[in-house]
Amino acid sequence: MKNKTTDMTQGRPLGLLMGFAVPLMLGSLCQLLYTTVDSAVAGRLIGVDAFAAVGAANFLTWLVYEIIFGLVQGFGVLFAQVFGRKAHGELRKAVSMSVLLSVGISAVLTAAGLFCARPVLVLMNTPAEILPGALLYVRWMFGGVVITLANRFSSTLLLALGNSRAPVMANAASCVLNIVLDLVFVGVFHWGVAGVAAATIAAQIGSFAYCFRKLYGIPYMKLSAEDFAFEPSLVRELLRLGGPMAFRSGVIAVGGLFVQAAINSYGKLFVAGMAASEKFFGLISLTGSAFEGAFATYSAQNYGAGKMGRLKEGLRCCILLSLAGAVCVALLVVVFGREFIGLLVAGEAGDLEQIIQSGYEYLVVMALTVPLMFLLCLYRSGLQGMGSTFAPTLSGFTELGLRLVSVVLLSGFLGRWAVYFANSLGWLGAMILLGVSYHKVYRDRVNTLSEGDCMVLGGQRSRKMVK
Repeated sequence: MKNKTTDMTQGRPLGLLMGFAVPLMLGSLCQLLYTTVDSAVAGRLIGVDAFAAVGAANFLTWLVYEIIFGLVQGFGVLFAQVFGRKAHGELRKAVSMSVLLSVGISAVLTAAGLFCARPVLVLMNTPAEILPGALLYVRWMFGGVVITLANRFSSTLLLALGNSRAPVMANAASCVLNIVLDLVFVGVFHWGVAGVAAATIAAQIGSFAYCFRKLYGIPYMKLSAEDFAFEPSLVRELLRLGGPMAFRSGVIAVGGLFVQAAINSYGKLFVAGMAASEKFFGLISLTGSAFEGAFATYSAQNYGAGKMGRLKEGLRCCILLSLAGAVCVALLVVVFGREFIGLLVAGEAGDLEQIIQSGYEYLVVMALTVPLMFLLCLYRSGLQGMGSTFAPTLSGFTELGLRLVSVVLLSGFLGRWAVYFANSLGWLGAMILLGVSYHKVYRDRVNTLSEGDCMVLGGQRSRKMVK
């Protein structure tokens, strides 16, 4: 595959967005295959306790990973904006400064994660019989934080340059490697949950190596020692964009920890059922996550190029296509959801039925309400593409607050269903906030364009579309 980039400031938005999103969908399918096999290895080759342990630990590792992903996503906004301006020298400097920031931040996160792992798992009411396995898994995953960050950084940079194919190819190869190593480490070497974590980290190393090779093949992306000369203004801009996103992602993940604590209070079988359903979240969010990634790059590039008029059409295309996909996936989940959950775990008939029932109920709730998440993600990526960080940051607190309302205040009335609806309630509140904010910020950005960039047609102001 050629080392190519895509200029999303030219051409029909629908074709560009579809061309960008389809590879991301394929990547999500690969990820779904990996998570299914990964979980099946833990659930069938090790046992229900191991499966529940990994599920209980996932939310803690997710907290650190979400901070990393938010930080790198913010960096990607600047990369795409600068690429949209065709300022390749500035792009190299931005990449270099973000590398320095990433190294320091990953070291801090690794140390904090290893130190806090046990106290946090205890505070989350992790059942005693699965606590040792959960702690072992968390320590392995935190030890690989720098690898996770490097992998995410390289794929985000490629996406910012309009290349969605290389990250997908890397993800596909990583998934195959992960599955093979899962079977070897767990089935042959009998490493247990440590083998599951080790396979994940090794696969991420392979994915990073592939993305790095593709980036190195782009002539204007070859960094020199001069590019690493400290540039305070770029560091401030990277932190302005990445800091709030990392903070917002961390806040959202904290909400996930409260939800996980509520899940843990129902016992290990309920934990296993919820963990099984979470593994299929990639299927539920397939179209939404793909078009979120497409619109994030599209909006940042066009905003960087000053082509605001293209954002409106791009958002409309992404909303219609992602929601159409959500309807199809919801039908699939309602009909086959029990079979999906049953793929992952084995056990005694009574225990297995409880696991499948709780997992199916949660899976259906997520499938029917995930359009709320699609909308909030599209509005959020559009705001970030325009350089606006306040509402996306505030949305994290909105999600956290509403999740707490659900698991703390509504559990007395709804029981376990309050846990099922915690994420959905957070999505609803954040979607409303971000939708209102997006349209306000968009109007403000259009109104501040210079008269040389805008023209008045029929008494209304509209952006000149550049062919």
